[in-house]
Amino acid sequence: MKTLQEQVKELLSEIQSDRKYYIKLIHLLKQQHTMIIERKTDAIDELNQHMTTIYNLLAESTRKRMATLKNLCIPPHAEGMRFLFSRLPATHHIQAKALWDDLELRVRECKELNERNAHILTMQQDIVNTILGHEPDPIYQR
Repeated sequence: MKTLQEQVKELLSEIQSDRKYYIKLIHLLKQQHTMIIERKTDAIDELNQHMTTIYNLLAESTRKRMATLKNLCIPPHAEGMRFLFSRLPATHHIQAKALWDDLELRVRECKELNERNAHILTMQQDIVNTILGHEPDPIYQR
């Protein structure tokens, strides 16, 4: 069984890794945006595979983080993380909180970029449906 210190250290290391993955995702989502506009279908498929790999890594990291928090009897959500950080020594608390805040910022940016890309795809689908005289597919409606 890992000590409390080891678990917290591992948790912070995972957050650092997640931050790097989100930075990569931001870059990839921006590339995806350009590819969608330029209708580079083959390149989009390849990019989406790479993004799916990152999403899977992030999902696994989230699962591990939640398990660690539960193991520490801390609620497995953002407030639980803040509670954990508040229990760290001052210098570590400040660094951990800054890291977590930055991760949350990156997550929000990815969500916004992803929604922007989805909106463009929906608009393109609507245009194609209009040209072809088809009724819009409800799956693409917001």
